[in-house]
Amino acid sequence: MPRQRLGRRQEFDRSFSTLQMDDDSIDIPKKKLYSYLEELFKKQSSAREKALRTLVEEFETNVRYEFAENNFVTLVYRCQNCLKRGSAKEIDLALQLIGLVVLTLGAGDNAHEVYEELLVSLPQLLIKSKLCHAVKVMECLSIVTLVGARDFVDTERSMEIIWQFMNQDSKHPSSAATAAISGWTLLLSDIDRWSISPKKWKGLIPYLLKQLEEDDEHVNVASIEALALIFENGSLEKFSDQAEEYASMKDMKDGIMEHVKRVCNGTKQEASKILEDDYRKTSTLTLGGTKLTFSTWSQLKQISYIRRYLGCGFTNHMMENEHLHNVFHFAPATKCSDVELYSPEFEEVVFRVFIPDVRRESCAKRIHKSPSSLLSKGRTKLMNKYRSIAEETKAGHIADELD
Repeated sequence: MPRQRLGRRQEFDRSFSTLQMDDDSIDIPKKKLYSYLEELFKKQSSAREKALRTLVEEFETNVRYEFAENNFVTLVYRCQNCLKRGSAKEIDLALQLIGLVVLTLGAGDNAHEVYEELLVSLPQLLIKSKLCHAVKVMECLSIVTLVGARDFVDTERSMEIIWQFMNQDSKHPSSAATAAISGWTLLLSDIDRWSISPKKWKGLIPYLLKQLEEDDEHVNVASIEALALIFENGSLEKFSDQAEEYASMKDMKDGIMEHVKRVCNGTKQEASKILEDDYRKTSTLTLGGTKLTFSTWSQLKQISYIRRYLGCGFTNHMMENEHLHNVFHFAPATKCSDVELYSPEFEEVVFRVFIPDVRRESCAKRIHKSPSSLLSKGRTKLMNKYRSIAEETKAGHIADELD
């Protein structure tokens, strides 16, 4: 997605207006998918990298639930092997594939099993890689936790890993800092205010206010996102060690807003307006004729994060991924007709009439042309049936066009 200047709604996504599938998306037959899975066992790094790239594109573009369910153990195991011994490109692709597989699996024991595995390996990778893979690690950890965590305790475990990374003494590159803040905020969106620890995040608001002083668009946007979600959550005292200095939570919020206005100018000032109480945050997304409305920062954060993560495959996943249907309470519209019409390819009316030879000439006119004859009545009945079918079919087409 191309970079743009900050706008009032760009803090959560660039646009909710038009969603289209990429015409160049791939759709690999199931049998061939197994061949790419086997390629992950190859010794050549180039072969593994090519297989990883293809599987990432396939899982990103299509919902391969059955394949993921039957092979997630092998997929994750081989990806973990790439994390230990693979090239830099392999590691990034493996992290991306793990997140896509878990997003396809949806919540449940399988996703939780992957979550438990990664909670051990990803912190080690952060230390070992010296920030080279920090962005992909944060994205993978955030997505896997969002799907695979069973409760707020699991979610906070991942949030602590990210918080430790954010709190390191060394200054992180812009991309890594943005990914960390955005991932942490995503996980916060999945916890209710009563479950948030009152002690673990005391330094968060001072940290975010400091990030707003940085001259970096992406870090600024991620920090404002986090503050908006904290304001909405309504538990400011859990995110700052300065709560005792204020007479009330309103005074504390006003103090934070004053600081934000002081350090924000230009495009940052425009973006900071989302923190104002009267800011209209409702957004509508239309998918397959069905409208989804989001009216909280938690909802907006989750849908925008997943949309960015899936890229061109977002629409397809929203239409077919049952986990996303459950998360966003989305039921794709299905076209169905109230009347099922069956038009026969050939229909014939046959009457057997005994006509003595001596009377054939005199009876022919009565049998074939008389409106009261059995043959005429049968022909009329058949034509009426065809006319009825044609009218009902036409009405159905009109109804579809109106829809």
